[in-house]
This record gives sequence, C-alpha cells and structure tokens, in this order.
Amino acid sequence: VINTCTQCYEEITVTQAVYDMYRRSRWNIEDSDKSFHKHEIQFSSLTGAQDAGFENFKEFIDSANTPEQLVLQNMEMNSLYQAISALSDSDQALIQGLFFDGMTEREYAEKLGIYHNAVHEQKVRIIKKLQKLLKI
Repeated sequence: VINTCTQCYEEITVTQAVYDMYRRSRWNIEDSDKSFHKHEIQFSSLTGAQDAGFENFKEFIDSANTPEQLVLQNMEMNSLYQAISALSDSDQALIQGLFFDGMTEREYAEKLGIYHNAVHEQKVRIIKKLQKLLKI
C-alpha cells in the first residue's frame, strides 16, 4: 500500500480473512461509478486534484495544524497560564488588561490613575518574570 504521508509504498501484513475479502470484492473505481445511485457521489469524483490519485488527498492535509503542533501549542498555553497564575494579583490584572482585554498601556494607566510610564515599566518587569518562569 502507499503511505500517503511519506509517499512511499510499504508492505503490510494482513490476515488471511482481510486478503480474501479484498480479493473477493474486486473493488475498483469503474465498478463504483457504474453502480452508484443519483443521490450518491461517484468515487471517481473524489480523486485528488494534484495527481488524480484516489489514495492520496494531499491537497486536503492541513500541515499547519498537525496533531503534534496542536499538542505543543496546548502545552505552551498551559505553561503560560500556570506562569501567569504565579504572578501577584496586580500583575495578573495588568496582563489581563493589556493582553486579553486589548487595552493600551495608556488606557490601562488612565483606568488606574497612574502615569503611562509606570504601566510600561511594570509590563516590562512582568514579561521578564514570565520569561524566567517559562525559562525562555
């Protein structure tokens, strides 16, 4: 069979029952097209557009959101949330305001009634602390 990830043919071991079922069915695309009903989709219409290979749907593979990438992103987010939870309440409030609520430093400073520079310095200090906690 062809491994659609590596694009190489590989030998696989199957049971006698699987082999017999495959040989007995004599399945192929042409037979499928002849026997389909009007409400069904012909199998040949599902062939891949890049190389017309029905076993190879490369154009539908989402390489940016692989299971490995999703797991890594999830682990990174969990680590970040744990690091944020280790901060003081005022530091967490600043992170919430600036990064999650979309406030600018100036807006956050006005909300607290402090100078913009103080918010900026506090943000820089918090980011350094988070980098240390995350060992970046």
